[in-house]
Amino acid sequence: MKRFAFMALHASCWPVWQQCQLLGVSTSGYYAWCKRVPVLRQEPVLPAWQVAAQRVFTTHAGRYGRRLRAQLRREGHAVGRQRLHVCLSTSGLRARCTRASSRPPRTTQANPQAVAAANKLATWPAATAPNQIWVGDITYLALATGQWAYLACWRDAFSRRVVGWHVSESLDTDSMLTAFNRAVAVCQPPPGLLVHADRGSQYTSEAFTTLLDRTQAIASLSRPGNPYDNALAESGWSTLKTELLPRGACFADVEEARLELAEYLDHYYNTQRLHSALGYCTPLEVELHYLFNLS
Repeated sequence: MKRFAFMALHASCWPVWQQCQLLGVSTSGYYAWCKRVPVLRQEPVLPAWQVAAQRVFTTHAGRYGRRLRAQLRREGHAVGRQRLHVCLSTSGLRARCTRASSRPPRTTQANPQAVAAANKLATWPAATAPNQIWVGDITYLALATGQWAYLACWRDAFSRRVVGWHVSESLDTDSMLTAFNRAVAVCQPPPGLLVHADRGSQYTSEAFTTLLDRTQAIASLSRPGNPYDNALAESGWSTLKTELLPRGACFADVEEARLELAEYLDHYYNTQRLHSALGYCTPLEVELHYLFNLS
């Protein structure tokens, strides 16, 4: 009855007997009705770590799989891998996973006539500070038109920070030069910077060689046909595409690709995303820690 439901709703405010008199019903009828009405089930209160897990997962747009557990530990929640997996599964949350793209274009096109530098990175001391070693590479990005855009990128080997990048509609040398010039303008590397890349014609070109001489940088190129020599530069491409684009998606055009990459690389990858190779720290944290210890 609606009157009994009204009484139950206001039982904490008015005595039951008084409501019964005002509404013209019996107290025995009210209590009998209460026994027949099922008790409303309350939503369970989630543990703090589950609330934090859902928040972190949403904040990082589903990009965190194993990194989710590392972020929870940073926030003081010690959660086992299996418990976290069950929590995500029951909540219907699934992290993005890497995938292979069909028929990717070749981004490394060597010039057999070019004089290439040796692979100095193989014997070079590991970077102990920013701007000691930069690694560069170019990857493809799918467009809605069926064409491709190309991302030229330079990373710092010490902090994994993306120091310079540029998106172009072609694989020309100018795109790579633009990315490198941006990195130099921002980071102001000292003389002796080791610059490593593959043997693509962009990196063996006279224009790039001249730029390195002007920057007082040292050239290092991978051995022919050995992609592992530039693994540090290439390792992030599948992650970037997986985290930036949902499965099967692509950019509308080059301009959209530039806007999305600016948000991802400059504002997320460099400053917020935890890196397993950095002990689950961000590139920004690694560089700030270095500067703090230096002072």
